[in-house]
Amino acid sequence: MTPQVAPTMPWEPDLVRLAVRGRVTVRVRPGTTYDDIATNRDVNLGAQVASARLDGGGLDQLLRRYSPAVRATRVYTSARGGLRPGYGHLGWDDDEQRLGMSHTFRLDLDPASPLLAVSDALQQLDVVESVSPCYLCQAPFGFAARRQDVVPGDHSVFDRVGAGRALAMEPGDTTVVIGIVDSGVALMHPELMAAVRPGADTVDLDDDLVSRGLKLVGDTRGRDRHPEDEMGHGTGCASIVGARGARVHPGLGGAARVLPLRALARAQKIDQQEPTAIGSIQDIDAAVKLGVDLGARVLNLSFGTPKSALRPGDPLPHADVVKYALSRGCVLVAASGNSGDAALYYPAALPGVIAVGSVNAQGHPSGFSCRGPHVALSAPGERVPCAGLQGYQENTGTSFAAPFVAAAAALLIARGNRNSTPLTASEIKEILMKSASPFPRHAEVEGFGSGVLDVPTALRLVDQATRDPPGLEGPSSGFSESRGSPGALRPL
Repeated sequence: MTPQVAPTMPWEPDLVRLAVRGRVTVRVRPGTTYDDIATNRDVNLGAQVASARLDGGGLDQLLRRYSPAVRATRVYTSARGGLRPGYGHLGWDDDEQRLGMSHTFRLDLDPASPLLAVSDALQQLDVVESVSPCYLCQAPFGFAARRQDVVPGDHSVFDRVGAGRALAMEPGDTTVVIGIVDSGVALMHPELMAAVRPGADTVDLDDDLVSRGLKLVGDTRGRDRHPEDEMGHGTGCASIVGARGARVHPGLGGAARVLPLRALARAQKIDQQEPTAIGSIQDIDAAVKLGVDLGARVLNLSFGTPKSALRPGDPLPHADVVKYALSRGCVLVAASGNSGDAALYYPAALPGVIAVGSVNAQGHPSGFSCRGPHVALSAPGERVPCAGLQGYQENTGTSFAAPFVAAAAALLIARGNRNSTPLTASEIKEILMKSASPFPRHAEVEGFGSGVLDVPTALRLVDQATRDPPGLEGPSSGFSESRGSPGALRPL
C-alpha cells in the first residue's frame, strides 16, 4: 500500500493497497495446535525447516485449490523458547496464547495465487479466527524533507521541549532500553556507537514478490542479527533518542540504551527520487514482539498503515502485538501520520499507544500532521537535526516528532526508578499529557493532543507524585488511574 495516497482516495483502496504476493497471515482458533511448525525466525537462522503443510486436513485441502505447494511457519517466536535457536515454537506463556501469538502462521503460496480469494475462502472455515493478505507498510509515510545542512551546536529544536534542562535534572538510566522499530540504525555512526545495543533484523522480503513499482535495495532476505540501516529513517529517529552530542544535541533519552530493530527495507519507487522504507506487517510485528522480549521499556514506532487501505473485515494492523507489549509494561509511542487530515494510521490509532503529532518552530501544529482524538500530544517535527547515513541531515515529519516523546518516556521511567517508584505505561502517558505546554494562542489545535511536549515539567510531576507519601487512600504509585482529562493526574 502507499499510505500517503490512501487518505485522498478512500473510495479506491485497491489502487493504494500493496501486499506481498503469495503470502497470507492466518490465526487459528484457540485450542487448535500445530506444535511441530517452526518459527520463521528459526527457519531463517537455519535452526529449523519450514513445514509443507499446516494441519494435514481441511486447511491444507483448501489451500491446494489455489496453490500446488504451501510453506508454513510461525510469525512469532515465544519469549521462553526463543532463548535457544530452534525452540522458538515451544514454551508459549499465557499472554502469548491468549493473544493468539502461539497460533498465528505465515503461509507462503504460489506467487500467482489470488490472495483475496484465498483469504475469503480461509475465513469461511470454523477453525480460522482471522486471516489477511500480508500487507506492506511504509516509512516515512507521506512527507519527509531532508537537507544536508545541519549546523553544529544548533539546539533550538531540542530547546523547545526543554531538553537541556531535562537532562540536567535527570541524566537517564542505562538499564532503560528504547527499541527503534524502523529501517535499522547506522551502527558505526560516531553519534550512536556508544548507545546502541545488539539488535535484530526481521526483514524477510523478496524483490519478485512486491509491486513492480518498487525496487528493494540491499539486505532484504532472511532474518538475522545485523540491523544495519540502509535508508536513514531509523538512524534519524535513533539519534533524537541517543546521540552522543558531537554535532547534534545529545539524545533526549540520556543514558538510556538504543535497541535497533530493523523491520523495514530500503526501497525505491519508480516515480520518486527519494528512497523509502518498506516492511511487511508480519516482519514489523515480529520485531515489536522481539523488542519487548529483549527488555525494551519503550518502543518508537515511526511508521503507519492507513485504515482506508484495509478491506472490511481485515484485522487491525499490529493490534495483537500492541496488546502484548502493553501487557509487559512497555510504553509504545507512534507517529500520527503525515497526510494533513484526520486519517487513522495504525499503530498510532490503537488503544494504549501514545500517538504524537508535529509542531513547527512557533509551536503551531504542522500542516502535514494528522489529527484526531487519539493524538495524545505533539512535539517538534520540522527540520530536526539528526544523524544520517552519511553524516548529518535535517528531517521533517511526524516520524521525527515521535522519538522526542519516546525519549521523554525513558527519562520518566529513569526518574521513577531513581525515586524507587516504578511507573506504568498508562501513568507515563498521563504525565506526558498533563505536563504538555499549551499551544500558542489562535493556533488551530483541535485534534493535536493536550499540548506540546515539556520534559522538565513532566519530570517535576514525577517528583511531586513519587516523593510525596501516599495519602489515606492506600498504597499506590502516587497517581490516579482516571482516564478523563490529563488533569486527572494528581499526587494522592
